[in-house]
Amino acid sequence: MTIVDTITGAEVERRIATLVRENLPATWQATETSTPKRGPQGPDLEIAIVAPDRRRMRLVIEVKQVVERRDVARIAGQVRSMVSGPADVPVVGARYLSPSVREALTGEGLSYADATGNMRIEGDSPALFISVRGENRDPWRKGRPRGTLKGEPAARVTRALLDYRRDWRVRELISASGASSGATYRVLEYLQREDLVKKTGDCYSVIDWERLLREWSADAPFQNTARVTAFIEPRGLDYFMERLPLEWPFRFTVTGSVAAKEWASYAPTKSAFVYVSSTQEAAEQWGLRPNDAAPNVILLESATASDVPLRNSGTSVAGYPVAAPAQVAADLINGPGRDSAEGEYLIEWMKRNEERWRRD
Repeated sequence: MTIVDTITGAEVERRIATLVRENLPATWQATETSTPKRGPQGPDLEIAIVAPDRRRMRLVIEVKQVVERRDVARIAGQVRSMVSGPADVPVVGARYLSPSVREALTGEGLSYADATGNMRIEGDSPALFISVRGENRDPWRKGRPRGTLKGEPAARVTRALLDYRRDWRVRELISASGASSGATYRVLEYLQREDLVKKTGDCYSVIDWERLLREWSADAPFQNTARVTAFIEPRGLDYFMERLPLEWPFRFTVTGSVAAKEWASYAPTKSAFVYVSSTQEAAEQWGLRPNDAAPNVILLESATASDVPLRNSGTSVAGYPVAAPAQVAADLINGPGRDSAEGEYLIEWMKRNEERWRRD
């Protein structure tokens, strides 16, 4: 699909209509009507679809230039109000719909389409399902990017929001997270747009900590934020773990499956993932040997010398430091093999025991 510098509402409608026609089965027919709204209840675009057996459906499309995740519930009510019968399918259209907005629209049971080629249309009578992928970024947006949870400042703010169950004034969040004032405001603005935090008066609070955790984990997996080096402890993992409670001249904290056992044991562990302030120093002090083939110790050193993974670490029953549950869960979701299943298991524990890991 050709991308131009700017796009009008009329062009958005034309592209959506073309997208629908091009992705219908060959024996189906579509005719669009784009007319001025008939009052506040009228759609921007209607597409009549006829199946081979002559059954009909109507796509009732409300077109927006920009849709934020926080706006989805309101827009859902608006487009549903335009439905007049069982053959009508409510659809949200826009120049671009971000992945999180598409997810929210699907969760609301709404169809959608955007001018970059993202589309999901679902109807029951006649039965129709179309799913097409377009762009994952807005090609028409100018200026500062709309934001993600990538980078150290976002990690600092996100971890503070996850680790503490409270309402935040901005200056308190800056102090607790260690992020700059500008970065904190930018992250909060992004999280508001994504409907992950809400602002009441001069305080911010997390709406859905699980979704925030998953969004951060997806945007900033440890493979992208840390230098990952594989080692073997020749005397075995148990020997390695027995020595961790001793005094060591560098900072470290255990994450992954070994740490998760402190709260929600899933299965026997074959390797330990450990955040360290210096991979070289830790490997030398612990007597580890590089081994990519069959490692039992994986050292993670922040690519930016960040201390975020070490923040709010606790102490295991055995006496060694373990990363905070939010950090461990995020790491497991992105881990190899069965780690993602262990991550889901830990998140279920976190949902049942929020008071045990989120500080006041």
